[in-house]
Parts: sequence; C-alpha cells; structure tokens
Amino acid sequence: MKISCDVARDLLPLYHDAVCSSGSKQLLEEHLADCDSCKSMLAKIRDNTIDNRIKHECGDVVGHHTKAVKRKSFTTGVSIAGILTIPILVCLIVNLAVGRALDWFFIVLTSLMTLASVTVVPLVCEKKRGLWTLGSFIGSLIALLMTCAIYTGGDWFFVAAISILFGVCILFAPYVLSQLPLSGIASRHKGFIAMALDTVLLFAVIVASGLYVGADVFADWHLGLLSAIVALALPWGLFLIIRYVKTNALLRAGLSTISSGLFMSYGLGLMDWILEGTVPYRFSGANLFVWNDATINPNIFLLALLSSLVVGGILSLVGLLRNKKE
Repeated sequence: MKISCDVARDLLPLYHDAVCSSGSKQLLEEHLADCDSCKSMLAKIRDNTIDNRIKHECGDVVGHHTKAVKRKSFTTGVSIAGILTIPILVCLIVNLAVGRALDWFFIVLTSLMTLASVTVVPLVCEKKRGLWTLGSFIGSLIALLMTCAIYTGGDWFFVAAISILFGVCILFAPYVLSQLPLSGIASRHKGFIAMALDTVLLFAVIVASGLYVGADVFADWHLGLLSAIVALALPWGLFLIIRYVKTNALLRAGLSTISSGLFMSYGLGLMDWILEGTVPYRFSGANLFVWNDATINPNIFLLALLSSLVVGGILSLVGLLRNKKE
C-alpha cells in the first residue's frame, strides 16, 4: 500500500518524534525510499541549526539581563552606602565640635552599620548573599549593643548579646549549616549540630542571666539549669528518634507519641519536684467517672497518658508489621 506525499508530509513530524504507530512508520519509510522530495523535507525537520541558534540567542539575552541586574544592584548598593556616609560625617564633626571627643558618634555609626547590613550587603554580594547579610546584621547589631552599653555604663551587654545569639541560632542555624561547605561527619549531622548549638546557647543565657542578677551559680539558680535539662529531654528525644532510628515513619511516629505522653505525665512532675521540692503524683485521685475540682486535673493527665500509649502503640505495631512485610 502506497501513500501520497501529502499524507507522508503529515506523518513526518510524528515520525521524527518517534510517536507514530509501527504501521505508519513502515508505510512512510517505504515512501521515503522512492521520494526524494519527502526525504528532503525530513532532512529539514531534522536540521536543528535554527533551534540551536535560538537557544544560544536566548542564553545570551538571559546572560546580558542577569549582568545588567547585578550591575544595577551593585550600583544601587554603593549609592546607598555613599548616602549613609553623609550622616556619619555630620555626626563625627558635631560630636568632635560639641564634646571635644567621640562618644555617642559610635552609636550612630553602629546603627547605620546595622541599616547597611540589610540594605547595602544584599545588593553588593553576588554569592552566599543570605549568609553575608545575616552575618553582617548580627555582627553590627552586637556592635551596636556594645557601644550603647559602654556609653550608658551598663553591664547588661553579655545578657543581651547571648540572648540575641540564642534567638538567631534557633531560627537560622539550620539554614546557615545547609549553606556552609561542610564535609565528613559534620555534613551528615547538621541537625545534631544545630540542636547542640541551641542547647549550649540556652544554658549560656541562663548562666549570663544568673551572673547579671548576682546569683550564686550553684546555690540560687541551679534550679533553672536543672529545669532546662529536664525540659530539653523531650525535644532531644524526639529529634534522636526521628533522625537516627532506622525504621519506617509509622514506627518512629509511634515511638515519638509514646515518648511525648510519658514526658507530659512524668517529666513535668520531675520539674515540679525540682522547682517546688514536692513529688506530686499526677494520677492521684483520678476517676474517669467523676469530674469535679478534685479529679479534673488527674483525669486529664491520665487520659493524655492513656491516649498517647494507645495511639503510639497502634502506630508502632503497624510500623513493626510493615517492617516485617518489607
């Protein structure tokens, strides 16, 4: 069976893309063997010169546009930096003229440095823009706090600086670690490093606060450290289960649920013992059939524990069955 050139030319795009049926392919190949015109048409379809030229031109356009945007961003950043130098110079001259010394000028300088960290730095940095912006902002903010503390004669700098570092670490430590070129063990345990940094800075905040108020580390506010250790048991336990227990998600979810229920029932009681010196039995007087002022709290704690054990047990059982099946 022979096909006409019109039918063959309709099939050429499908044949070129290898999406035509085997029967159409056979008929078209038989036609191409005897038809130079259709064979020439197929050669033109297979010619990618124009497509390659278009792709190359598109790449050039995108590249030129990217360079133009970077150039404008850099120019804008430099312009903002130049504008910020005007109040710096004015404050320098005024401070020297009025006080014959430099004091509050450094507060203005570090304040404008903080402003520049979120305006100039993102515009002039091409690589690791987020890291440079975050680092310059934290550094300039710490410098601003230091100059204010020195100018006012305050002794609160370390409390404020460590508290800021703690808050920033909680929010941005995972991002910073993901951007750093870590290798070896550090690259495989970024989550653990972030958790460890948060923990160390939390203890540092407690210590700095105790020293600031003049408390004895081992006599007056060791309760805060012990309470923090107990409180951190739950997030650390959940992190270790989720990150390092090599099993399926259902079993990890079950273990996490059971751990949360046990902590809510016994961990909080341990914190009461640390802070108040009493060992409250949270289920004492519980009676699920009677709900009054004397039983409502024990009943709630008992229901929370039973619910976590039941739900966690079911998830763990399903996870174990799935492990066995796999």
